Amino acid sequence: MAKRTGISIDKLLSLIEEGIREESPEAKEKFEASMRELTDIKEKIKDIMKRLFEEGEDVERVKQEFKDLVAHANPLLIAAAEAELTQEGYTMSDLMKACDVHMELFKEELSSSRRRVSKNHPLWRLIKDHDAMLFWFEKGLEISKELAKREGYNDAKDLIDELKEIMDKLRTSENHDVRQENTLFPVLEKYGVEEPPAIMWEEHSMMKDRRARIEKRLSEIPDIPYEDFVRQVNADFIYLVETFIKHTQKEQEILYNVALDLLSDKDWEEIQTESDELGYFKLPKEVLEDE
Repeated sequence: MAKRTGISIDKLLSLIEEGIREESPEAKEKFEASMRELTDIKEKIKDIMKRLFEEGEDVERVKQEFKDLVAHANPLLIAAAEAELTQEGYTMSDLMKACDVHMELFKEELSSSRRRVSKNHPLWRLIKDHDAMLFWFEKGLEISKELAKREGYNDAKDLIDELKEIMDKLRTSENHDVRQENTLFPVLEKYGVEEPPAIMWEEHSMMKDRRARIEKRLSEIPDIPYEDFVRQVNADFIYLVETFIKHTQKEQEILYNVALDLLSDKDWEEIQTESDELGYFKLPKEVLEDE
């Protein structure tokens, strides 16, 4: 979670600062004020995280404070706070406590943004696809946490087998992206809605690349040191869960609502027919039961 980008926040901020160095004094003053505000928020995040790690605190109250703060914080700030806490000696186990609260917040946002549609509507299946993929991403994250408790590859064979099964299911779920990109997106573009589908398409590619990284790590066993494998897989699943929840929120809250407002009954009939032709992946019983 602390390394979700390829550049540190300090490096990013220094590049921004270089970019305004030649600007007016007013621009520099505004930039410095913004940096002070960001630093203040980062320190508040660190303070609340530390309180989540400590015994004797009112956990529910601290959780609520954390949710209130990170709901409006840039992910880079959260990553920077986590990186600094790691440098101060806090462990991955400590950081996972904060990560769990962060995930809980994202899921609450997703649940509140969902629009209900009937089972015979094409969007119903796309939404259930989201539920299935999130279920498997979260299972992968749980397994990555359990891996950290094992002594090595031999001791973790059952968990690694489980993880491979999860990755197989996630590979089949790419059918969701294929259906959406080839049925819903082109119709939205026909109505002039081009930017949101393009963004969603790009995010699909980014998450597919990250899943491929996990599969590559699994193929490298046992050549990669066990501790490195666990750390990298855990970071990948944290990225996937966080990114997927935010991605799904945008699709359900923005893209699908726009589609419901714009598309005709004939459009939806064609989307349904084309989706049926492309086929569907099998939903887990846990998702089907959650109605």
